[in-house]
Amino acid sequence: MKSSIKKLKNCKKIVEVKLPPETLKDEFDKVYESIKKVANVPGYRVGKAPRDLLELHYATTAKEEVMKKLIPETYEKILEQHKIDPIGYPDISDVKLDLDEGFSYRASIETRPEVSLRNYKGLRLRKKKVEVKEEDVQKNLEALREANALKVPKKDSNEKEKVVPKLDDEFAKDLGLENLEKLKETIRQGIRQRLEEESHADLETQVINQIVDGVNFEVPESLVSSEKERLMRDANSRIAYIQSIQNKQDPDKKFQLNDKDKKELEENAARQALRQVKAFFILDKIAQAEKIYIKQEDIDNHIEGMEAQYKKTKKEITDYLEKNHMLDEIAVNMRNKKVMEFLLKEAKVT
Repeated sequence: MKSSIKKLKNCKKIVEVKLPPETLKDEFDKVYESIKKVANVPGYRVGKAPRDLLELHYATTAKEEVMKKLIPETYEKILEQHKIDPIGYPDISDVKLDLDEGFSYRASIETRPEVSLRNYKGLRLRKKKVEVKEEDVQKNLEALREANALKVPKKDSNEKEKVVPKLDDEFAKDLGLENLEKLKETIRQGIRQRLEEESHADLETQVINQIVDGVNFEVPESLVSSEKERLMRDANSRIAYIQSIQNKQDPDKKFQLNDKDKKELEENAARQALRQVKAFFILDKIAQAEKIYIKQEDIDNHIEGMEAQYKKTKKEITDYLEKNHMLDEIAVNMRNKKVMEFLLKEAKVT
């Protein structure tokens, strides 16, 4: 087998493969021997038909079987010979099969990028201060009062008026709490938890920004394209939700993006997709360097945690995830979470 490789941009490689006529002839001999054992040719018992008649009746089938064997077989050898780490399936083209000239084809392959890690330990991060303001507590209390307002008939009238409950211990008890002070404390805890989560998410964003900005490498176009499509679907879903809410509030007012907004949305999605794909490969490289792995028991524990949430058995959840090819995605997300925990632990946070 002869093969040549050509590197293109964005992690793409073109490999040309050629097999000599004698190798092709050997494969056809094997295929026709297999066909002969089961072929029904008029005038001959099964297994007794001559080669020329087999070629007459089964030429197309024989070609398909030869290609079905030779392409995967040679493709695996290509990967090993050229040390190619592919992403997804190859795009096979220019297939030529001729007994006088041999067998050849071209494979377009997207590969994993070559990532050279820089300093990822000791990243300098700034943590947002978590401070619960009393004015935010008051806003939440007022929102609760509004949410629990009642429509009561006006005296001597068919009309109804909105009555907002008083902010007192009775109001707190109606919400299942001991008194007004307990209600305020519950709200404070809720605000504090939300602010802590936002602060932690901001630290993770700082980590991603620093590790992505610190390394420059090309990534596969197909992954960026599919990630961009996912981001656009999410954005369009949010827009559709806003439209439905506004239509209920004001049916005459139509919420629509103009061409400039649509273009900006798409450009932002493209930039974000590129960064996220780069971040994926950097986190993957760090996981390899630091030997951060996910074990089967980790996945099992994660699935068990989903049982109560979805009210399904472990087997039902596992079957669903396997059917929809989601187990690998869960494993990658769990591993990336471990990598992020490692990076935050190693970081210098002020």
